[in-house]
Amino acid sequence: MTTWKLRYASHLGYRSSDTPLFLHSVGSLDPLRHIEFAAGLGFAGVQYALARTRTVDEQRLVGDALRRAGLEAGCVLYAPLHMAVQPLWASADPAERDTIADEIDQAIECARRVGSRHIAVIGGANPRAPLAWQQVALVENLRRVAERVERAGMVLCLESISRRSLPNMLLHHIGEAYTVVKSVGSPAVRLIFDTSHVQIMDGDILANLDACWDAVAVVQLADNPGRLEPGTGELNFPNILRALASRGFDGLVELEHGWTAATAAVEARGIEWLRQVDAEL
Repeated sequence: MTTWKLRYASHLGYRSSDTPLFLHSVGSLDPLRHIEFAAGLGFAGVQYALARTRTVDEQRLVGDALRRAGLEAGCVLYAPLHMAVQPLWASADPAERDTIADEIDQAIECARRVGSRHIAVIGGANPRAPLAWQQVALVENLRRVAERVERAGMVLCLESISRRSLPNMLLHHIGEAYTVVKSVGSPAVRLIFDTSHVQIMDGDILANLDACWDAVAVVQLADNPGRLEPGTGELNFPNILRALASRGFDGLVELEHGWTAATAAVEARGIEWLRQVDAEL
């Protein structure tokens, strides 16, 4: 079994549960087999981003399997995607704040079942209102739920999303997300640093990573263009991973990407590439 310098995590599908990271290597959609595969690689975890859209029985099965394998559950999206992209967090309306509170309560219960500590938060923007005021509302809404999340022993992780992936979101730039985290001022609100999103919107990956380092809880790897496997695009992943290792990053490094071709051979090539790069850190 490979001993890794960083704590990598595969995924069970971040856009659809039909596209887990190692679909063709595993040859099945059974999440338990994917957990076994990740454990066999010596990975530290498995991201279950869409857990909120899966049955409670499946959540429990996945959580039990992760615990048996000694793996950490990665980020769980706080709500189903169709709900998560709505401009709820941008609003001061009491009814919408009640909706946020309910979704967060459900996310906490879901995260407990699967064994995750990290709840990913994204939110849409209202195109008819000034973005700055909506980000002020986001700060206030996060403050309202942060204490209950902290009591649960969990962390809300804000993610800046590229316009190419999801247009009209509250946080498109990593600097905006960092500003919100610092404005909330809670240990229960931190950042996801996604290499593809940051590269598309802001570039200068290492400088941006350095600037927001004190707030980063989770790192997600995907190359650009195409959100494909590291080593196939413009990003210098050996330098990015070296920066993480040199800082002693001990959070999950989630492999949240697709593949240049849907084959087991390409998946195996990606694993070997990661092994070689990690060995030199």
